[in-house]
Amino acid sequence: MKKLLFLVAFLAGLASATHAQKAVTLPLAAGDTITNTGTASKVIELTSGPSGIAVQVVLTKLSGTGAGTVVLQGCNDGVNYTAIGSAFTITNVTTQSTMFYVAAPVPRFVKVLATGSGTESVVQTVIYRAPRYQAP
Repeated sequence: MKKLLFLVAFLAGLASATHAQKAVTLPLAAGDTITNTGTASKVIELTSGPSGIAVQVVLTKLSGTGAGTVVLQGCNDGVNYTAIGSAFTITNVTTQSTMFYVAAPVPRFVKVLATGSGTESVVQTVIYRAPRYQAP
């Protein structure tokens, strides 16, 4: 009986560790559409001490002429964000995607900020993966 309980506990722990390694798509909400010269942003709070983070931003043009930038920003206080790496330039295509990578140490808050610069309506979808440190 003890062996069975140990096996069940082990499998439950393995399943939760495996789930933590999967990519997460942030749900779409009001404000996720870049309209004309407006902005759209998504904030990811990282609390599990990840070894890094990979953030994919998928931009889907609904109408108009797509233009502007997408930048990844980070901070530890949730208020004072600074850019991490280079900005991605939004072009006038139906669908486009970019990836941002941050190695450890990773800030607690990571924000994807998209800013339009034309007459457009573009939806941003954010998908991220933040694997935890693995013991050797």
